[in-house]
Amino acid sequence: MNKRPPYVGSILREVVAVSVGLGLGVSWPLVGACAPDLAEPAAEEQRSEISSTVSAVTWTDGPWPFTVDEGELRCLGPEDGPGVFFATDTGKLFALNPAAILMADRVGARTDLGPIWRNHPDLPGVMVNVSPMILYALTLC
Repeated sequence: MNKRPPYVGSILREVVAVSVGLGLGVSWPLVGACAPDLAEPAAEEQRSEISSTVSAVTWTDGPWPFTVDEGELRCLGPEDGPGVFFATDTGKLFALNPAAILMADRVGARTDLGPIWRNHPDLPGVMVNVSPMILYALTLC
């Protein structure tokens, strides 16, 4: 039996938080493969879906991070660790935070933001930071 030390999950969460905060998203594929301590919540911990429309026109917290002009932020899961998703007007759902990435297969979401992630207008080769969008969504959850 291959049991990992209990601190590995918290280290992974910190790495993800730092990479998301920097707008890198580098460790996202690793989260689903390495973080079983973020297990699916029990049925009694599930919350109903909460959503809010956001748009490039009304967004004021830095550059708009997406190539689509508007969408819907959705929170799914337990109150103390909800998954944050962005839904486009075409119905595509994208996972924005580690909890959402873990739920992606169950809810039909994509974990790759590439198709909708915008290049930073002032920094060639750098993507716009999505952390402000995630933080805003978490205030709604």
